[in-house]
Amino acid sequence: MRRFSTEKRMESRVNKLIINFDKCVKHFNDLHKFSGPSLYFHEKTIKMHEKEVATNLIRDEIFLDYLYATLASWGMHRMGPGNTKLSEYKIYQNSIVSAKENIEKLQKLEIDSIPDEKLSQTISEIYQLISRLQIGVGETKIVIGAKTLHHILPNLVPPIDGEYTLTFFYNNRTTGLNQGEDIAFGEMFRHFVKISKACKPLISSHIGIGMNTSPTKVIDNAIVGYCDLFKNEMK
Repeated sequence: MRRFSTEKRMESRVNKLIINFDKCVKHFNDLHKFSGPSLYFHEKTIKMHEKEVATNLIRDEIFLDYLYATLASWGMHRMGPGNTKLSEYKIYQNSIVSAKENIEKLQKLEIDSIPDEKLSQTISEIYQLISRLQIGVGETKIVIGAKTLHHILPNLVPPIDGEYTLTFFYNNRTTGLNQGEDIAFGEMFRHFVKISKACKPLISSHIGIGMNTSPTKVIDNAIVGYCDLFKNEMK
Protein backbone atom coordinates (compact mmCIF):
# COMPACT_ATOMS: atom_id res chain seq x y z
CA MET A 1 0.00 0.00 0.00
CA ARG A 2 2.83 2.41 0.84
CA ARG A 3 4.54 1.67 -2.50
CA PHE A 4 1.27 2.33 -4.35
CA SER A 5 0.93 5.65 -2.51
CA THR A 6 4.50 6.61 -3.49
CA GLU A 7 3.87 5.78 -7.13
CA LYS A 8 0.63 7.79 -7.20
CA ARG A 9 2.29 10.80 -5.56
CA MET A 10 5.19 10.56 -7.99
CA GLU A 11 2.87 10.44 -11.00
CA SER A 12 0.83 13.37 -9.68
CA ARG A 13 3.96 15.42 -9.06
CA VAL A 14 5.36 14.70 -12.53
CA ASN A 15 2.07 15.72 -14.15
CA LYS A 16 2.07 18.95 -12.13
CA LEU A 17 5.64 19.64 -13.23
CA ILE A 18 4.65 19.15 -16.87
CA ILE A 19 1.77 21.62 -16.50
CA ASN A 20 4.03 24.18 -14.78
CA PHE A 21 7.21 23.34 -16.70
CA ASP A 22 7.97 26.77 -18.17
CA LYS A 23 7.24 28.47 -14.85
CA CYS A 24 9.56 26.07 -12.99
CA VAL A 25 12.48 26.56 -15.39
CA LYS A 26 12.10 30.34 -15.26
CA HIS A 27 11.98 30.19 -11.47
CA PHE A 28 15.19 28.14 -11.47
CA ASN A 29 16.82 30.76 -13.71
CA ASP A 30 15.78 33.51 -11.30
CA LEU A 31 17.22 31.65 -8.31
CA HIS A 32 20.81 31.89 -9.66
CA LYS A 33 21.44 28.90 -7.43
CA PHE A 34 24.65 27.63 -9.02
CA SER A 35 27.62 29.79 -9.90
CA GLY A 36 31.41 29.90 -9.66
CA PRO A 37 33.26 26.60 -10.26
CA SER A 38 30.06 24.52 -10.40
CA LEU A 39 28.84 26.50 -13.41
CA TYR A 40 32.25 27.24 -14.96
CA PHE A 41 33.51 23.66 -15.17
CA HIS A 42 30.08 22.30 -16.11
CA GLU A 43 29.94 24.65 -19.10
CA LYS A 44 33.54 23.87 -20.08
CA THR A 45 32.79 20.14 -20.03
CA ILE A 46 29.53 20.35 -21.97
CA LYS A 47 30.95 22.74 -24.56
CA MET A 48 33.47 20.13 -25.69
CA HIS A 49 30.57 18.04 -27.06
CA GLU A 50 30.14 20.61 -29.83
CA LYS A 51 33.17 19.20 -31.67
CA GLU A 52 33.53 15.56 -30.59
CA VAL A 53 31.46 12.48 -29.89
CA ALA A 54 31.54 10.98 -26.40
CA THR A 55 33.83 8.06 -27.24
CA ASN A 56 36.50 10.49 -28.45
CA LEU A 57 36.03 12.87 -25.54
CA ILE A 58 36.62 10.20 -22.88
CA ARG A 59 40.15 9.81 -24.23
CA ASP A 60 40.78 13.57 -24.12
CA GLU A 61 42.60 14.50 -20.92
CA ILE A 62 41.31 18.08 -21.01
CA PHE A 63 37.73 16.81 -21.08
CA LEU A 64 38.44 14.38 -18.23
CA ASP A 65 40.10 17.16 -16.23
CA TYR A 66 37.07 19.42 -16.69
CA LEU A 67 34.72 16.59 -15.72
CA TYR A 68 36.78 15.72 -12.64
CA ALA A 69 36.67 19.38 -11.56
CA THR A 70 32.93 19.56 -12.28
CA LEU A 71 32.21 16.56 -10.07
CA ALA A 72 34.29 18.04 -7.25
CA SER A 73 32.50 21.40 -7.52
CA TRP A 74 29.13 19.61 -7.64
CA GLY A 75 29.75 18.20 -4.16
CA MET A 76 31.22 14.81 -5.04
CA HIS A 77 34.46 15.45 -3.12
CA ARG A 78 34.42 16.92 0.38
CA MET A 79 37.54 17.69 2.32
CA GLY A 80 38.01 16.50 5.89
CA PRO A 81 35.89 13.92 7.72
CA GLY A 82 33.21 12.08 5.77
CA ASN A 83 33.09 9.50 3.04
CA THR A 84 32.08 11.54 0.00
CA LYS A 85 35.28 11.38 -2.03
CA LEU A 86 36.21 11.10 -5.67
CA SER A 87 38.51 8.26 -6.63
CA GLU A 88 42.13 9.09 -7.37
CA TYR A 89 42.40 10.57 -10.86
CA LYS A 90 43.95 7.51 -12.53
CA ILE A 91 41.25 5.19 -11.17
CA TYR A 92 38.57 7.65 -12.32
CA GLN A 93 40.20 8.01 -15.75
CA ASN A 94 40.69 4.29 -16.34
CA SER A 95 37.14 3.56 -15.21
CA ILE A 96 35.67 5.91 -17.82
CA VAL A 97 38.02 4.95 -20.65
CA SER A 98 37.42 1.23 -20.06
CA ALA A 99 33.66 1.82 -20.46
CA LYS A 100 34.10 2.92 -24.10
CA GLU A 101 32.01 0.10 -25.58
CA ASN A 102 29.13 0.74 -23.15
CA ILE A 103 29.23 4.46 -23.94
CA GLU A 104 29.38 3.82 -27.68
CA LYS A 105 26.08 1.89 -27.53
CA LEU A 106 24.35 4.89 -25.98
CA GLN A 107 26.03 7.97 -27.43
CA LYS A 108 23.57 8.49 -30.31
CA LEU A 109 20.47 8.23 -28.14
CA GLU A 110 18.50 11.26 -26.95
CA ILE A 111 16.09 11.11 -24.04
CA ASP A 112 13.12 12.51 -25.96
CA SER A 113 13.38 10.06 -28.88
CA ILE A 114 13.82 6.66 -27.20
CA PRO A 115 11.25 4.28 -28.76
CA ASP A 116 8.87 2.81 -26.19
CA GLU A 117 9.89 -0.73 -27.12
CA LYS A 118 13.55 0.08 -26.38
CA LEU A 119 13.08 1.97 -23.13
CA SER A 120 13.59 -0.98 -20.77
CA GLN A 121 16.73 -2.04 -22.62
CA THR A 122 18.09 1.52 -22.57
CA ILE A 123 17.47 1.83 -18.83
CA SER A 124 19.27 -1.46 -18.27
CA GLU A 125 22.26 -0.38 -20.38
CA ILE A 126 22.57 2.99 -18.62
CA TYR A 127 22.35 1.39 -15.19
CA GLN A 128 24.95 -1.25 -16.13
CA LEU A 129 27.25 1.61 -17.09
CA ILE A 130 26.58 3.43 -13.82
CA SER A 131 27.29 0.23 -11.91
CA ARG A 132 30.69 -0.39 -13.49
CA LEU A 133 32.07 3.15 -13.06
CA GLN A 134 34.54 3.63 -10.19
CA ILE A 135 34.21 7.37 -9.75
CA GLY A 136 34.11 7.74 -5.99
CA VAL A 137 32.74 6.63 -2.66
CA GLY A 138 30.23 7.94 -0.15
CA GLU A 139 27.41 9.01 -2.46
CA THR A 140 24.98 6.49 -3.88
CA LYS A 141 26.00 4.92 -7.17
CA ILE A 142 23.18 6.51 -9.10
CA VAL A 143 24.01 10.01 -7.84
CA ILE A 144 27.70 10.08 -8.69
CA GLY A 145 27.19 7.82 -11.71
CA ALA A 146 24.38 9.91 -13.21
CA LYS A 147 26.26 13.17 -12.63
CA THR A 148 29.27 11.67 -14.41
CA LEU A 149 27.28 10.25 -17.32
CA HIS A 150 25.29 13.46 -17.68
CA HIS A 151 28.52 15.15 -18.78
CA ILE A 152 29.48 12.27 -21.08
CA LEU A 153 25.98 11.72 -22.54
CA PRO A 154 24.22 15.06 -21.86
CA ASN A 155 21.33 14.45 -24.26
CA LEU A 156 20.46 11.14 -22.63
CA VAL A 157 21.33 10.94 -18.92
CA PRO A 158 19.99 13.51 -16.44
CA PRO A 159 22.03 14.38 -13.34
CA ILE A 160 20.56 13.00 -10.13
CA ASP A 161 21.05 14.31 -6.60
CA GLY A 162 19.55 13.80 -3.19
CA GLU A 163 18.51 17.33 -2.36
CA TYR A 164 16.29 17.82 -5.40
CA THR A 165 15.86 14.76 -7.64
CA LEU A 166 15.31 12.13 -4.95
CA THR A 167 13.26 14.57 -2.89
CA PHE A 168 11.06 15.39 -5.89
CA PHE A 169 10.39 11.73 -6.65
CA TYR A 170 10.49 10.15 -3.19
CA ASN A 171 10.08 13.02 -0.69
CA ASN A 172 13.52 12.37 0.81
CA ARG A 173 17.06 11.41 -0.13
CA THR A 174 16.87 7.67 0.51
CA THR A 175 13.35 6.22 0.49
CA GLY A 176 13.37 5.31 -3.19
CA LEU A 177 16.74 3.63 -2.88
CA ASN A 178 15.48 1.20 -0.25
CA GLN A 179 13.88 -0.83 -3.03
CA GLY A 180 17.22 -1.05 -4.88
CA GLU A 181 19.09 1.60 -6.81
CA ASP A 182 18.43 -0.15 -10.12
CA ILE A 183 14.66 -0.04 -9.57
CA ALA A 184 14.74 3.57 -8.37
CA PHE A 185 16.83 4.63 -11.37
CA GLY A 186 14.41 2.91 -13.73
CA GLU A 187 11.40 4.60 -12.13
CA MET A 188 12.97 8.04 -12.29
CA PHE A 189 14.33 7.64 -15.81
CA ARG A 190 10.91 6.62 -17.16
CA HIS A 191 9.46 9.81 -15.70
CA PHE A 192 12.31 11.87 -17.16
CA VAL A 193 11.47 10.40 -20.57
CA LYS A 194 7.78 11.24 -20.10
CA ILE A 195 8.65 14.84 -19.19
CA SER A 196 11.10 15.16 -22.11
CA LYS A 197 8.45 14.12 -24.63
CA ALA A 198 5.60 16.13 -23.11
CA CYS A 199 7.66 19.32 -22.85
CA LYS A 200 9.94 19.01 -25.88
CA PRO A 201 9.20 22.45 -27.46
CA LEU A 202 9.52 24.22 -24.09
CA ILE A 203 12.77 22.42 -23.33
CA SER A 204 14.22 23.49 -26.68
CA SER A 205 13.26 27.11 -26.01
CA HIS A 206 15.34 27.20 -22.81
CA ILE A 207 18.53 25.54 -24.08
CA GLY A 208 21.44 27.97 -24.16
CA ILE A 209 20.14 30.17 -21.34
CA GLY A 210 22.33 30.03 -18.23
CA MET A 211 22.71 26.50 -16.92
CA ASN A 212 20.18 25.10 -19.39
CA THR A 213 22.88 23.34 -21.36
CA SER A 214 21.05 20.24 -22.66
CA PRO A 215 17.54 18.75 -22.65
CA THR A 216 18.24 16.62 -19.58
CA LYS A 217 19.71 19.58 -17.69
CA VAL A 218 16.66 21.72 -18.48
CA ILE A 219 14.46 19.01 -16.92
CA ASP A 220 16.77 18.81 -13.91
CA ASN A 221 16.58 22.59 -13.54
CA ALA A 222 12.78 22.45 -13.75
CA ILE A 223 12.78 19.96 -10.88
CA VAL A 224 14.94 22.30 -8.78
CA GLY A 225 12.56 25.15 -9.59
CA TYR A 226 9.57 22.98 -8.69
CA CYS A 227 11.09 21.97 -5.34
CA ASP A 228 11.46 25.65 -4.44
CA LEU A 229 8.13 26.87 -5.84
CA PHE A 230 6.13 24.10 -4.20
CA LYS A 231 8.33 23.51 -1.17
CA ASN A 232 5.38 23.26 1.20
CA GLU A 233 4.24 20.05 -0.49
CA MET A 234 7.75 18.53 -0.34
CA LYS A 235 7.60 18.12 3.45
